[in-house]
Amino acid sequence: MHRIDYWWRLAGTGVAFAFIFFGGGVLAVTLLPLLALVPGAHRHRTQFVIHLFFRGYLRALQCLRIIRIDVEGIAKLATPGGRLVVANHPSLLDVVMLMALIPRAQCIVKHELWNHRFLGHLMRRAGYIRNDLNADDLIAACQASLQAGDSLIIFPEGTRSRPGHPPQFHRGFANLATLTGVPIQLVVITCTPPTLIKGEPWWRIPSERPIFRLVIDECLDADQYMRYRYRSLAARNLTRSLETYYAEKLGNA
Repeated sequence: MHRIDYWWRLAGTGVAFAFIFFGGGVLAVTLLPLLALVPGAHRHRTQFVIHLFFRGYLRALQCLRIIRIDVEGIAKLATPGGRLVVANHPSLLDVVMLMALIPRAQCIVKHELWNHRFLGHLMRRAGYIRNDLNADDLIAACQASLQAGDSLIIFPEGTRSRPGHPPQFHRGFANLATLTGVPIQLVVITCTPPTLIKGEPWWRIPSERPIFRLVIDECLDADQYMRYRYRSLAARNLTRSLETYYAEKLGNA
C-alpha cells in the first residue's frame, strides 16, 4: 500500500503541474475575456477568479491525497484594507496557497511568467506587478495596489528557502512597509516532509504525503518602526526583527 500511495502521489503531482500551466492558459483565453466585457474593475474580478481557481485546485489535491493543508487563524485575512502579507517560502506551492486564501491578492511576478506562453496573458489580465520594473515604477505600482485595498504577497527571501537554513531577508519589503505605513500580516509556512523545495525537480517527492501548515500570525503596525530618525534605519531594523521572528518560529534560532 505504501508503494501504491507513492506512485499515486507521483502521478498526481505530474498531472497537477501540467494542469496549473495549461489550465491557467485556458482560463486566460476563455472566461477572463468575457469578464473584461462587464463594466467595472476587471482586474479585481480576474484576481477573484484566480482565487477561486486556486481554491478548487488545492481542494482537488487534498481530496486526491496528494498533499494535506492545515490553516490556523484564517479569519485574520478577512480584515478589509491594503496590507503586506509577509511569509517565508519553503515550497513552490506557497503563493498558490496564499492566493487561495486571499480573495484580492496582489503579487510581484517574475518577468518570465509575465511573458510565459500559457500564463503570461493571465498575469497581465490580473494586473500583477512584474519584477523587472525600475525601482521607482515598482514602488509606485505596489503603493497603488495597497491604496486600492489589495493584499500584496511578499516573500522577503526572494526565492525558496532551504530546509534547516535560517532566513535571510532582502530589505525591499521593509522599505515598502515604512514608506506606506500599511499593516504587515505575518504568515508562517511549514511543510513536513519538505517537498517542491529549491533545487529539486518536481518528481522527487517525499515517501510520505506532505503536510503544509500555514499559521496566520500577528499583524504588525509598521508605524512602530517609524521612531527612527531615518527611514533606511527603520527598514533595516524591521528586516532584522522579522528575520529573528521567523528563525524562532521555524526553529533556526
